[in-house]
This record gives sequence, C-alpha cells and structure tokens, in this order.
Amino acid sequence: MSDDTGDISRPELAEYCRTQAAILAGHLDQRSTELSDLLEEIERDTANARATLAERSGPDTDAEATIAEIEDKQERAQAEQEEIDEYRALAQGYTDLAEQLAEGSGDLETVLEFEIETDAPTYFDAETTILGVATGEDRG
Repeated sequence: MSDDTGDISRPELAEYCRTQAAILAGHLDQRSTELSDLLEEIERDTANARATLAERSGPDTDAEATIAEIEDKQERAQAEQEEIDEYRALAQGYTDLAEQLAEGSGDLETVLEFEIETDAPTYFDAETTILGVATGEDRG
C-alpha cells in the first residue's frame, strides 16, 4: 500500500490531526480560564452569602436570591467542566490519530470515521474539518 491516501498523504493527515489538537488545546486553555474565573466568583459569592446569613437571623429573601444565583453558577460550572472534558477527549483523539498516521497506519477514511464518531465539526467555530469539507458543511 502506498503512503498516499488519495490526494492527501499520511504525513499531511498527521499534521492536520496535530493542528486540530492544537486548536482544541487553545480552546481548552480559554475555557479552563473561564471556568476558573467562574469558580472563584462562586467562592466569593458563597463567602459573602455566609457572612450575610451570619449577621442576620430569620428569613432573608436577599440571601435566598443569592443562594439561587450561586446554585445557577454551580450548574454553569458543571456544564463547562463537562464541555472541557469533551474538548480534552477530542484533542487526545486527534493526537492519538496523528501518532497512528505518523506510524504508517490509518488513512483519510480513518480520519473521516473519527470525525463522524466524535461529531468533530461541532467543536470548531471558524476552523475547517476534513469531514466538513467532505460533506459541504465547512464552518469557516
């Protein structure tokens, strides 16, 4: 079997996969920073709510509203963490695929199957995936 997979060689596919993993890593860095900021905000809000509750006795609608806001932020933080985990798994998948291609196994079909299984185009804003190009769903 030749090293070529249609018009795209294995080394080119491996480089593509490394590039996709790097793009995802950039998204991971940004999202991780946003999550850290949100978690810090939750900690501040929680400390403020505790201080407010300690100063007062009896029902406090302001405290209840603050608690509801904190719970909402906690749900957002959990959802962000789940998305980060998905991005991390996809980035790792691209990295593993790049290694596989660099070692001489896999081809364009392997990359397409991976992108179909992971719904890879949904993780890229302006970047192009091979699947997006192949199906005419280029998001760039």
